[in-house]
Amino acid sequence: MQWEKFLLCAIFWHILLLPLYQKKTNTMASNLFKRYIWLADTIHRYGPITLAEIRARWQHSTLYDGRPLARRTFCTHRDAVEELFDLSIVCDERTNRYSIANSEDLNSHNITNWLLDSFAVGQSLREARTLHNRVLVEEVPSARGHLPELLDAMRENRQVVITYQPFTGDEAFDLRLRPLFVKLRDRRWYLYADKPDNAKIKLYALDRMVKIRVTDDRFTPPEELDPAGYLAGAFGVAVYDDIRPCTIRVRVAGDGAKYLRTLPLHASQQEVETHDEYAIFEFHVAPTPEFYQAMLNCHCNFEVLSPGHVREEMRRIIGDLGALYAHNVPKVIFLDFDGVMNTERYIAERRRNGLPVSDRYGYLFDPETVNNLRRIIDATGAEVVISSSWRLEGKERMEAMWHERALPEQLIGVTGQSLHANFPMSAGETAGAAKGEEIRSWLKEYASKPYRYVIFDDEADIRPEQRPHFIQTDPRIGITRTDAERAIQILNGGNHD
Repeated sequence: MQWEKFLLCAIFWHILLLPLYQKKTNTMASNLFKRYIWLADTIHRYGPITLAEIRARWQHSTLYDGRPLARRTFCTHRDAVEELFDLSIVCDERTNRYSIANSEDLNSHNITNWLLDSFAVGQSLREARTLHNRVLVEEVPSARGHLPELLDAMRENRQVVITYQPFTGDEAFDLRLRPLFVKLRDRRWYLYADKPDNAKIKLYALDRMVKIRVTDDRFTPPEELDPAGYLAGAFGVAVYDDIRPCTIRVRVAGDGAKYLRTLPLHASQQEVETHDEYAIFEFHVAPTPEFYQAMLNCHCNFEVLSPGHVREEMRRIIGDLGALYAHNVPKVIFLDFDGVMNTERYIAERRRNGLPVSDRYGYLFDPETVNNLRRIIDATGAEVVISSSWRLEGKERMEAMWHERALPEQLIGVTGQSLHANFPMSAGETAGAAKGEEIRSWLKEYASKPYRYVIFDDEADIRPEQRPHFIQTDPRIGITRTDAERAIQILNGGNHD
């Protein structure tokens, strides 16, 4: 059997089978191919099995066309199965039962196994059409794009020219490649190819291919090409020159070990120790970013034990994640409105254009200052406390305004509530007379140390210790991009009281 021939047949069948299992194909070749797979799958699953039992199962198959399975047809299909799939169907003359002679080798034939499994799933789905809305399968979008063209090019050993748009970079570019083999991983198809003038194999995702053209230029695949061997030490799809495979020991607690036993993470997986509360597994893989991602996906049940450099890298990644989500440290933006969010520039512009400058709450906010506020919140996870004189209209009204104007994040409070509840302002006192004191009071009452905060105001009515946290805005333009960058630095940089 030619490996390339079988590989292409298997992949084409798999593409058509899962997403389109309800659709029928009317061509004789397709029906024959389905019958060959049905016969191989039936004998593999139910063998040793007699011809009479095979015929009985045939009559209950969705492929049954009203004609019985004649012995001559059976023998023809049997020969085709051996030629196409390298599976030998033999008969025990003592019992007249058929079985797959080399069924124990199926585990080493990943494509054959995959094809038979796919067929079995498809058959079950077709035999239970009433369940079509209760059986969900994952789509593989890239399979409907350029995969057939690439398979044609691989079969004929033709070079291809692809227009490639990587996730990193804005510009698409053209590449002339020699397509060597493909792999499906996590709902994505990948092409492994080298260039006519460079034999180094590189990886290309099919969903990043804008277009593809199969050329008339042929090539000869390397004699030593061994796709399975090339990826043997890889975890996932990528092979890194500077990351060599090593033996990695992982302690798996709880139910995690049961999951690994039923669905191994890698072909090299071995369970080397078994205990009541945990098990230890070994993997011989390259500790690539995909490996670390898999460990993180397994949550806290998985602990890398050795080697030391892999454990240390895992610790570093977890530490970085902890820092990223360290929003348990309160981060607060004390926000004035006049001259900070609403600006002289924006009000003047709207007046020139005959547009309203306010709504029922007050002056409208400048979209540019709103965007800069959103930039700060997105980068820091900070929350907003209103320190503007608008706060005197009450927290509920401010929350309503915030919602109606679709402003970023949520308000968590306004300053001065507890302070003025105990010491009401006199008739002649201005709303901003004790703004710094109000902020200090709010932090003392609502924020537990350590905390980080920044104060936006167009007037410097603050306490001396608050100056490192204070950003004074120009009332003409409000919060600028530069102000936003400084606020991000304060909130993320460790300046806190």
